[in-house]
Amino acid sequence: YGAGDGTGIARCQYLTQDDPGIPGGNRDEAFFGTDVAARDFDGDGYTDLAASVFDWKPGVIIMWGSENGLSRGVRVPGTDGSHVAWADDPILDEQLAAGDFDGDGHPDLVFGLGSDKGLLKGPFGRDGAPAGTGRVPAPRRPAPDVEGANYDDLVAGDLDGDGADDLVSIHDADTGAEVPWRDRTQPVSYLRGGPDGFTQPEDTRLPDAGEGAIGDVDGDGVDDLVLSPRGGDAGRSSLTVVYGTQDGPRARGTTTVDRDTPGVPGTEPQDEDAVFTSLDTGDVNGDGYADVVAGAPRWDVYGEPGPEQVLFLAGGPDGLGGEGARLFDGDDLGAAPGGDADFGGAVGLTDLDGDGRADLVVTAPGSDTVEGVTYLLPGTTEGPSTTGVTRLTEGTFDDTEGVDLLMGGGEIAH
Repeated sequence: YGAGDGTGIARCQYLTQDDPGIPGGNRDEAFFGTDVAARDFDGDGYTDLAASVFDWKPGVIIMWGSENGLSRGVRVPGTDGSHVAWADDPILDEQLAAGDFDGDGHPDLVFGLGSDKGLLKGPFGRDGAPAGTGRVPAPRRPAPDVEGANYDDLVAGDLDGDGADDLVSIHDADTGAEVPWRDRTQPVSYLRGGPDGFTQPEDTRLPDAGEGAIGDVDGDGVDDLVLSPRGGDAGRSSLTVVYGTQDGPRARGTTTVDRDTPGVPGTEPQDEDAVFTSLDTGDVNGDGYADVVAGAPRWDVYGEPGPEQVLFLAGGPDGLGGEGARLFDGDDLGAAPGGDADFGGAVGLTDLDGDGRADLVVTAPGSDTVEGVTYLLPGTTEGPSTTGVTRLTEGTFDDTEGVDLLMGGGEIAH
């Protein structure tokens, strides 16, 4: 919890299904909190936390915010998993996204692509019941040779400026054969939100990608889609922006930033384990434009050892570019060397000290032998700062004795 006076962290809270008031029981493979979303779901002025869970079937638990922080939780009734005909085991890879998808001013949840009740409409009652449910269309099968695909990411934002959030889903497709990284099929699907529910525009085609984030990087009032591209001529450490328009995101209006872009530090890695696998957007320098952070943690346990890095790119009137870019290496912040810390496993941008600038959160989950750490880098007019960095470890939490925490192995909610 932020101290509220700009001085840093007030306290930390560790939540499990064994805590009083949180439904279920803490057990292996419940995947509690693998996906999380933070919004004021009941409209009482306090931010709540929604978390996915797999208690023999997919579900959502909302923990209510209060003047004392997060307290008791409730299970959202009637939740349903995804129904995508070409998806593999969607239950275990279920995704959760929050946004105002019908434009009524209340935060909603999406939990279940292809489900007739995958849209859970706010406001939510204190019994967890949504105000209503709606259909979420399944993404189109990207190609006949795609045998199946699991989620890689699910992100929300207003990509057409109509006041209702849209939904972008990213999948890792299986064509039945081992292919090089550059030739992998990772389709990206777009669903347009609105008061009458989701629609799937026929003329919207987006580039393949492994991860995505949404923010207004050019300050025109319409959100833009930032992708970590895959396949074709995409560089391993490149980012592509698909700019939002009143007609939605248009692949013909894109910008790609890579290590060859003037101002971007570092060189293109030569091994595929250094690809960006985590993204987020937020205004770090306080200029009114969304900035972008991307993490390359070498997450694969069989990956080649090497530098683990987080790249910061500043937004501006011309969109995303290399001016003001910065590169953060795990070694520079004291992470375990050689690729063992997974520095950049998750990244987030949110204002933790109330100064109006987003701060950078970087996780280094570690392993059985390497301690998990989360780093908090203050936002400044020059971007994230390595001065005054806060480190969160297992010892930061006073109720985790005997527990090995994989710090930030899932997602960062804000």
